[in-house]
Amino acid sequence: MSSSFRRRGKGKVASTSTPSTARLVAVVSLSSSAENDAFADETSSKSSTPPSPSHVTLPSSLPGTKPWTNNLTLTSFGLREIDSFFFSSGGEKSGSSGGSGGGGQPLQTFVMLEEDRLTDDLARSLCRYWCGEGVAQGQVVVVPAFASSVEVSLSCLDSAVTADGSICEFDVTDGSEGSSREELNDFAMSLPRNLHLDKFRAKMAAQSQSTTQEDDANNNRESFAIIEEGSEDDEDEGGDSTKKNSTSESNEGLVNAWQYRKSVQDARSGMRLKTNNNTCSSDLGSVYCHSFDLSRRMWDQFASNDNAVDGDGMHVDRPSAYNPLVRNIRIVDCSSSSSTTATTTTQGMKLFQSLWKHIQATFSIHPTTVIRLFLHRLPVGAGSVALPLLMAKIRKENLPVVVLATIRPWRWLSASSAHSNSNVNKLDTLSSLRTTADTTLSLDSFLSLRIPPPPEFSLLSGILTVRKCAPFTSVSHYTDTVNWKQRPLAERFGVKRDARKVTVQLLHLPPEEYSKGGSSTSGVRSGGGNSGGGNDDGCVKKTDSTEGGGCSTAKHLGSNVSLDF
Repeated sequence: MSSSFRRRGKGKVASTSTPSTARLVAVVSLSSSAENDAFADETSSKSSTPPSPSHVTLPSSLPGTKPWTNNLTLTSFGLREIDSFFFSSGGEKSGSSGGSGGGGQPLQTFVMLEEDRLTDDLARSLCRYWCGEGVAQGQVVVVPAFASSVEVSLSCLDSAVTADGSICEFDVTDGSEGSSREELNDFAMSLPRNLHLDKFRAKMAAQSQSTTQEDDANNNRESFAIIEEGSEDDEDEGGDSTKKNSTSESNEGLVNAWQYRKSVQDARSGMRLKTNNNTCSSDLGSVYCHSFDLSRRMWDQFASNDNAVDGDGMHVDRPSAYNPLVRNIRIVDCSSSSSTTATTTTQGMKLFQSLWKHIQATFSIHPTTVIRLFLHRLPVGAGSVALPLLMAKIRKENLPVVVLATIRPWRWLSASSAHSNSNVNKLDTLSSLRTTADTTLSLDSFLSLRIPPPPEFSLLSGILTVRKCAPFTSVSHYTDTVNWKQRPLAERFGVKRDARKVTVQLLHLPPEEYSKGGSSTSGVRSGGGNSGGGNDDGCVKKTDSTEGGGCSTAKHLGSNVSLDF
């Protein structure tokens, strides 16, 4: 066997970290040539230092995480229903102190969301929860931009209709798949408002107001006490100092002026305010899954506040100096991986190189944090090659990274293969990407249906389908050691969407007032299935239920009675 095929030992594997990546700023823009040269320098270096010890961090020191069974470390998805349904046994277990029950997304895992064809509101809302939770926890959210400009990302709209008015097939090989930096910046600005931060600030303001009122009252009491003590000193002017000291020591146990004076001194020295600040900051820092308001923006919590309170309870004068949206979100450029002439394999390798470089650069700036890698509208072809390599590299280096990606499978399957590799099977490529993901969810909104849903689903906005979940569908996965009871309770869930929040719930039969045809075919209230229970004129006998709560009545004599569902 030649020397080129000799197996290298584990101790000789060189690290791919480079010191030059530490100079990257929050918004990174790299050209394709510089990116390839930098990666070539990484792979050709054989004498690089081993991984930094800062990467091997205890789970307790990572922000927004908690230990779990089987040596897993979890971080919240941002929605309690998602944490309890997909990453734990229905929320039966509670986490560490401050946890809200349920589980969370394990570190080094990959979750994929499949968007609906006509509307992405539900998938976008879940992504806003996921990224907002990372910002609220002090984690770093890395968002790659796969399109170089807005015109490129919107080029599919221009090419969808030809000159004669006919609709042509999509072509995903022209670089139009993905989002531009401007679109991702608008997405970051639309992150939901952190309600826990509002509650924390309101509590701080109430405590500050109560402390001020107490200080004013204590100052008044102190002034009266000083006047009374001064008159007593005038009467006992010839007394010795030992008598005064004994009198002051005896007054320590009284319930009069000395107790008031001690509280005033404590308040003036800041002891009381410091204790309250520590209590509030500990309450804010112990939140595992935050609550958000989708109708308002997180940016407004910091942009218009001149003297706000940071998450550590510290008062600052310039909100831009600590604004977490500026500090914890990094929009990076990965558009060089989208080439019109390159094959799918080449695009996937370039995408892997770019993503891994940005992860290493982020850890060089923030070594003791969790990275949330958000891949918005990931190209399916390049992602099927890049994501298996990226997840294997993350697990090998034992990095605290979680990945969330959104794809548009309908666009990939309907794309023209004129410019792509003819040997590539689109269904196999999509299945490969779904297999790489630890959890694959599909969202279908009722707004995109031509036929309205049944009346039993009138309160829902869509259906969430579980296509894959690692605890019970993967083979030889490291999460196979978890209990089989931790599988999701169902394969389909109902999704509610209102102005402020999204709710994921189990599908069930609603009450009769929400069901046009009734919830039972043999119940007394609905009268379902009782074809002979009509009046003498042949109509169905009405029940005590409200209109629309039972079976439909016959409009004509002699007509057959049928249920509406």
